[in-house]
Amino acid sequence: MSRPLVIDLYSGPGGVGLALDGLDVEHVGVDIQDYSDTYPGEFVQADASYVAFMACFPSPDLLWLSPRCQAYSRLSYANAGRYDWDQTPKERYPTFADLNVRAVIDAIDPEHYIIENVATCDDLREPCRLNGLAFGLPINNQRHFETSFPVPDACEPGSGEITLGKGYIRHELAAAKGVPAEWSEAEINSAIPREFVEYLLHYCSSTPDVPLPDELRQRPLAEFSVQDGGQA
Repeated sequence: MSRPLVIDLYSGPGGVGLALDGLDVEHVGVDIQDYSDTYPGEFVQADASYVAFMACFPSPDLLWLSPRCQAYSRLSYANAGRYDWDQTPKERYPTFADLNVRAVIDAIDPEHYIIENVATCDDLREPCRLNGLAFGLPINNQRHFETSFPVPDACEPGSGEITLGKGYIRHELAAAKGVPAEWSEAEINSAIPREFVEYLLHYCSSTPDVPLPDELRQRPLAEFSVQDGGQA
C-alpha cells in the first residue's frame, strides 16, 4: 500500500517538512524561493499562488498551506501605527484572496487540507487553535489552523520561558521548535513545531496511524482552554 502524499505549499526551508519527514508519508515542498538545499525531501521551486501551475500537481491525500501572515499579524498593525503607513497591512501585504489560497485548493482538489496562519488571521474559517504550552513546549505562542476535518483545540493558559516578540535567545527558540538554529530569525519565528503537525495529522483520515504527541497522550484535552495569546 502506498504512503499518503502530502503537498506542503509555501514550505519555506522546511519547518513542516521536518515533521513530515519523521512520519510515514510522502511529501513535496513547494515555495517560490529555492529551498532545495534545506527542505527535507522532494522540493519544487514554484509560485504556490499560480493556480494554473498548481492544477498540474497530483491530487494529494493532504494539502498543507502556510501562506504569508504579514497582512494579519499584530506586528504589522503595530508597525503601521509606529511608522504612520498610508496603507493598512491588508493593503500593504498579500491576503488569502491575493494569494489565491482557496482557488489553489479547488484546483489541486486534495482529499483534505490544512491552512496555517497567525492567531489574528481573520480569513481562516472556524480554525483549530494550538499553542506550545499545551504540548509541553516552553513557547508562549498560538497558531490557528483551518482544517477540512474536525480537530479539537489544544491551548493552555500561562506563560512560557520563550515569549515571541518580547526578546528571546534565537537558538533556544530553534531548539524548542526542532529546527536548525542557522535558519534566519524570520524562518525560525514562522516555523511550526513538530508536535503541532503530528497533532493535526492524527485527526486527518487521509493520514492514518499518526500518533498523538507524547505530551497529549497523557492528558485529557478537557484540561485545555483557548486563550488569547502569542505573537505573530
